[in-house]
Amino acid sequence: MSWKRNIGLLIFVNISFWFFSVSPVHAISYYRTPPVLPENARTAEVSIWKDGFKDRVKWMTFEKNFVQGADLASGDVDGDGKDEMIVGSGPGRSPEVRIYSAVGIKKTQFNVFIPSFKGGVRVAVGDINGDGISEIVVAPGEGFEPLIYLYGGDGKRIKKDGVYAYNKEFKGGVHVVAADINRDDKAEIITSPGPGGGPHVRIFDGDLQNLGFDFFPLDANMRDGLSITALKTPAGTLLAVAPESWSAPNVRLYSFFGRPGYLWDIAAFPIDAKNGLVLSAFDEDGDGYDELVAAPNGGTVPEVRIFDWFGQMRGRYMLHDPNYRGALSFTELDADGDGRMELATVAAVPVVVGPLEKEKFIDVSIKEQRLYAYEHGRLVNNFLISSGTYKYPTPLVETRVKEKIPLKGYKWTYGVDHPDNYDLKNVKNNLRIFGSIYIHYAYWHRNFGHRMSHGCINVGLEDSTWIYNWADVGTDVRTRL
Repeated sequence: MSWKRNIGLLIFVNISFWFFSVSPVHAISYYRTPPVLPENARTAEVSIWKDGFKDRVKWMTFEKNFVQGADLASGDVDGDGKDEMIVGSGPGRSPEVRIYSAVGIKKTQFNVFIPSFKGGVRVAVGDINGDGISEIVVAPGEGFEPLIYLYGGDGKRIKKDGVYAYNKEFKGGVHVVAADINRDDKAEIITSPGPGGGPHVRIFDGDLQNLGFDFFPLDANMRDGLSITALKTPAGTLLAVAPESWSAPNVRLYSFFGRPGYLWDIAAFPIDAKNGLVLSAFDEDGDGYDELVAAPNGGTVPEVRIFDWFGQMRGRYMLHDPNYRGALSFTELDADGDGRMELATVAAVPVVVGPLEKEKFIDVSIKEQRLYAYEHGRLVNNFLISSGTYKYPTPLVETRVKEKIPLKGYKWTYGVDHPDNYDLKNVKNNLRIFGSIYIHYAYWHRNFGHRMSHGCINVGLEDSTWIYNWADVGTDVRTRL
């Protein structure tokens, strides 16, 4: 296909552009930082790949005992003419950004958001004001208001106030990209929501003003998160978007001629895969234009695939431990000053951490005394429970929710004046899962995290209300050691 034909196709697609209607992103009202699973636990060691991914330079960004990864971006943020590596902390620690040289020398570090927030920091880099020096865009991971801020390479906030990328109540996390999409020689800030929000792309200028280019690249009812990146191509900057989880792993490309216009889809992985995608840009062949990088968002081996912008696969690589089942974060940078880009990778906490064959799934760990709730392969909630005692253990079964009863009494007699007799009236939020075994609220104690019951699964009021409203009759349940 010739370049002339390609550009003609772009112009035709943009003239015939269909603009998606805009509606507010729906909020996640409940979030609790989950324990990291062993198959997803990896240090935040950066690898910078060279020579066709056969050689690499690697160095540690955070302490070795921190195993929840990081988020990467790169650019010249201090005006020295060399690319720096910007690293946002993964979940589980204070919201910190660190700046490193390309050889791993730490230049500075600073905190963003409030210190008690531990949901991770997303980062992007671009020359927002057109002065030749790049700025740093920061956004929160899951569990915090969708605020984005601008920082300089010295760690100082450029504008006192940030901007809400989406409704203030939304706490599903925000992805950010910085790229010049309107050809004004300044990078715009492009955002997309994490799981729980509709696939709502928004674009802001350097004053954090919405440019009015909002659009929905996927079905507006989808709530599985939206990965996003920007590609430099001969036809200008293109946006690539893909579902973070559950939906078919297709990458959708958009161009900008006044307004965003759909181009085509790229099938990055088999159509029945539900692991979602992480996207990035990388000028693999050194021609000054980007190729597309795509990798699964957890739940499977971390295979990295590289495509040209028409969807032709150029290579597939295993750039991490094959036993790893987490995600990766990527950035391209000129690490050695030779004018060619290298790809940098680091482990990142994935979106997909649970079973993908079940729409919803409740997993109860007796050993941990904890309930995990999964939806579309994502961990959407987890909390402490009290299972049966050793004398009256909770049965270990694979079952499902049999019925939902809003208010129920529990009564059992082991004999006259037996100390284990009970008569519990008006118990809220009852999910029957196996015989006479229920998940239910327990108003008679607050000792969750310890075995307390006669076989049922005791839950606190807030948690029992959540799981009762979330679960359906037929939702799969497993109780295990």
